[in-house]
Amino acid sequence: MSLSSIRYKPSQYFLQDWSLIKVTGADRESFFQGQLTNDLDAININQAQLTARLNRTGKLQSFFFIAKLSECLYLLCPKNLIKKIKDDFEKFIIMDDVVLELQNYYGWIQLNSFLINEKLDDLFFDFNFYGMSARFVLNKKENLELTDLEELEKIRILNGWPIWGQDVDETHFINDSYLNEIAISYKKGCFLGQETVAKIENNRGAAYYPVLLKTNSSINLKNKLNTDFEVEERKAGKLLYQVDSILQATLFRDYRVVGRELELNCEGIKIAATVLSLPFYMTMTTQQIALELYHTGVDVFQTGNLEEAMTTMKKALEFDPSLADAYETLGVMLGRIERFEEAITWMDKLLFVNPQSVMAHTNKSLFLMKLGKIEEAEVEKGLATVKSFAVFGEEAKLKKQLADEQKKKEEEIHRREKMFLQVLEIDEEDTIALYGMADIFYQRKDYLQAIKNLEKVIAVDPKYSTAYLMLGKSYEAVAEIVKARSIYQAGIVVASKRGDMMPANEMQSRLNQLIVSSSLN
Repeated sequence: MSLSSIRYKPSQYFLQDWSLIKVTGADRESFFQGQLTNDLDAININQAQLTARLNRTGKLQSFFFIAKLSECLYLLCPKNLIKKIKDDFEKFIIMDDVVLELQNYYGWIQLNSFLINEKLDDLFFDFNFYGMSARFVLNKKENLELTDLEELEKIRILNGWPIWGQDVDETHFINDSYLNEIAISYKKGCFLGQETVAKIENNRGAAYYPVLLKTNSSINLKNKLNTDFEVEERKAGKLLYQVDSILQATLFRDYRVVGRELELNCEGIKIAATVLSLPFYMTMTTQQIALELYHTGVDVFQTGNLEEAMTTMKKALEFDPSLADAYETLGVMLGRIERFEEAITWMDKLLFVNPQSVMAHTNKSLFLMKLGKIEEAEVEKGLATVKSFAVFGEEAKLKKQLADEQKKKEEEIHRREKMFLQVLEIDEEDTIALYGMADIFYQRKDYLQAIKNLEKVIAVDPKYSTAYLMLGKSYEAVAEIVKARSIYQAGIVVASKRGDMMPANEMQSRLNQLIVSSSLN
């Protein structure tokens, strides 16, 4: 994605499809805390979160943003749901001091508003919108460019955010959509419909759930959207959207393993695809975006495009001015093209954010030497030496801390070993104790003993999914690659059928790595 992307710069757009409800009354926060899926207590003043409203059976009734201000709440709702939302809540207001008022004005969203750095006295709140940092404001900002709505829609799709009436409606549980990741807290306590959706979540999750599918070609499937497809001659899901070579689709749980390669059959069209998880753009915080840009800049630099690489590094620092590696890399880049004065300036900026940086002084010494400033170069070299001693002192402290932690870890392992051995004396086929001993052997790098225990676990309980994962890793450790691949393949099937997606995804990832390694050898 280019630096002109809306993910990397501020922009604004008019919320013509969204409406506001103002909520006042002394009981407003306690009332909504018990009615909504997300945790209102988790946000601060002038912040908002995505949340949903369920009925007693756990089916979705609506979703919207709820914002907390010092004197009131605001509900930012899809315009086509505004009356339904208001009426729905008013049915439940009996003794509570809560008043809902429809607002007759619209607002604007500023994406990446922190780059604007503007103090506001009017109504505003910050929130996550389609996976990006955003701010609601009342008025359009002059000289701020309008958001590219076509790109915004692509980001919405790739990050899994649904639209009411298009992706979800009253027939769906929240578990069926990506709202299950971004609009619900299963730890907050009771809310309407909580018992049902928590039971679904704890019992393998939704049968069909949205994922991304990376296709091997740019085949146009726009005329196949909202069409079911099969995998291995059984119904496997439905195509929902296409963005270039990536499809958003619902996928049956048995196939929902990240990295798994599938052949889709959509009304006779065969499509090779790899399963990806949502969201596509994992970066949400300013620090994460800065790191993304930093690594992009390094990649560009390695291709020889120095100016573009430096532009990308500077953009990274707009998102995170404390990213020390970006300052150092910019200095090194400028040194490569003998712009030593500028390079020194960047080393000074590095010292401002990290006064203990040894490399800042080392690089400054080198650049000053190139400029013929020998005495100044020697001063910087001396400062580098002094600070390196301080670094060594910190490393010694860290080594002692790690040694203390390792000692505690070994003591805990010994305690667990004693407990598991006592259990196995009573029942030599206790799978929890066998697995626990296998884990201890694995940590001690006694992989053959770990394999012996894990094979016994699977013989007793063929559905023990995490045992397949550790067994595969143990076979990898003793270079039994063929056996490791076979165990991972079997384990992926077991884990995905049980809904154990974490071990399933890790096994698929390790299997893919083994396949790639074997193809290179």
